[in-house]
Amino acid sequence: MNGLPFSAYRADDRIAAKEIQARNALTVSRMHRAGFSAFDGAGLQPAQPPDDATALPAGAWGYLGAEAAASLGFHPPKRTLPRPTAAPADAGEAYDAARVDCDQQAMERLGSPQGPGAELVGRLFDESLKAVGRDDRVVAATRQWSACMATAGFEAAAPGKLSQRFQGTPEITGVELATARADADCTARTNLAGLWFAVLAGYQRQLIDRNAQALAAQREAVRAQDAKLTRLIAGEPPA
Repeated sequence: MNGLPFSAYRADDRIAAKEIQARNALTVSRMHRAGFSAFDGAGLQPAQPPDDATALPAGAWGYLGAEAAASLGFHPPKRTLPRPTAAPADAGEAYDAARVDCDQQAMERLGSPQGPGAELVGRLFDESLKAVGRDDRVVAATRQWSACMATAGFEAAAPGKLSQRFQGTPEITGVELATARADADCTARTNLAGLWFAVLAGYQRQLIDRNAQALAAQREAVRAQDAKLTRLIAGEPPA
């Protein structure tokens, strides 16, 4: 949900990817200091954000692209994590101890990306979601979406019900793909996703205005963490 008003007050996908990148850089640097100059970070978690277009292909807003619908249905894409790189044959206990110690040092150096107001942002975000669910404009658009789905031959009261129905199955079926394609088409026809996000943004702006003073420190904390990650990625200063 990057791009929504509350994204400025949360550690978003971009910052999450930078955090992984910074942690990896710190781990490699500290392994070198520990005497393992050949350690290059192979096998560490890749620093890439999730693919928002398909990571959660359907929700309350019916956000499902045609491409994902045709190939994935309501299942998120399978992700293959890299296999951990085996320790050098002659590494021994010293290598294992250094890896554990360097990982711990890296985590301590990063600190918390959340900020002191993260709990408040979480509560306000949930409040904005509940407000959208009650909004007459969204309720009407959801009914139009449901009628469109019924015309296409699929009974569904809300998009979220579809994802719950199919994501519990291990394999993608033809029925799922057909349902997903109808969902994507009806979402586009009714502009349910566009309306949902626009209404959500409006409620979030209202909540931000009402809590501006309390949120100011949280926004600065997110900015400071982002700047800190940039510095760490560029090169860890002497500790």
